[in-house]
Amino acid sequence: MANWLNKVAKYHKEWVQIAKTLGAKDYAEDIVQESYIKLHMYASEEKLFNNGIISKGYMYFVIRSVFLSYINSKNKVNKIQIEEFFKDKDFIEIPEKDLNKFTDNDNLDKEEAFWKLCKKMDKELENWHWYDKSIYKLYRDTELSIRGMAKDTSISSVNIFHTLKKGKNKMREKFSEDYEDFKNEDYNLI
Repeated sequence: MANWLNKVAKYHKEWVQIAKTLGAKDYAEDIVQESYIKLHMYASEEKLFNNGIISKGYMYFVIRSVFLSYINSKNKVNKIQIEEFFKDKDFIEIPEKDLNKFTDNDNLDKEEAFWKLCKKMDKELENWHWYDKSIYKLYRDTELSIRGMAKDTSISSVNIFHTLKKGKNKMREKFSEDYEDFKNEDYNLI
């Protein structure tokens, strides 16, 4: 072990306290030990000491970095493939009893009604003037704000706003009954 690392370890209780203040309650010792390993692997005496005095700020950032790495690795979600889930069961196809773990058919009627309403709105949109249709589709299909659209298209944001407002009012006027049926779960009336 490097001699300079022994000098760092003299402040061990202080490093543990720093780890605890960051939020590492029960595993603060582990975070500090991991920090020593990182120091041994990646740091040098010149980085850690200024005129023979330890840089506590450098050590703080090492401890914080190790702590945040631990938190990030702990919070990762492990995704599995459906085939992996059934690997031990000689997977051929998903048994009916396990199918609901991967699909939810409870809202199938609702989804069909929603898409039916969307198709009706798209059909109505095709009958609009080309300018109104273009502005409305650009706003609907991209993540651009009105200001972003104005910047990209060199069209006044006020003009875009009024065009969108006019289009929304047309849609609201034409499809308000269908939307009410959708909200009231009268899907067959759409």
